[in-house]
Amino acid sequence: MNQMFQQNPYQRYLPTNNGIIWVQGVEGAKAYQLMPNSNTVLLDSENEGLFYIKTSDNVGMCNLRIFHYEEVTEKPAPQIDTSQFVTKAELQEAINQLRGGRMNEQSVPAVKQKSKATITE
Repeated sequence: MNQMFQQNPYQRYLPTNNGIIWVQGVEGAKAYQLMPNSNTVLLDSENEGLFYIKTSDNVGMCNLRIFHYEEVTEKPAPQIDTSQFVTKAELQEAINQLRGGRMNEQSVPAVKQKSKATITE
């Protein structure tokens, strides 16, 4: 009974692959066996930048798709040319000229804040 639960001493020291499945080229990807109704990602150990997605249907027939990937590095923010923008003062001047020289006045008066009343008993 104890022998069933004992681990093989060699299994403890085997390196793990962290869930990554490596294959040798497209032939290795084609040869990789899948259970029916499953899929997996296979990384190519021979061709850098290639990976495969292999899927199988309910009877075990497989479909293999090949992808190329590359590292995406952070791109600098694009520089915006602000010389074509108008300033707030220039916009206000243009609005005043269109209105016939009248100033843009606030149509709604400022709201006065009510003072807090003190309640005494």
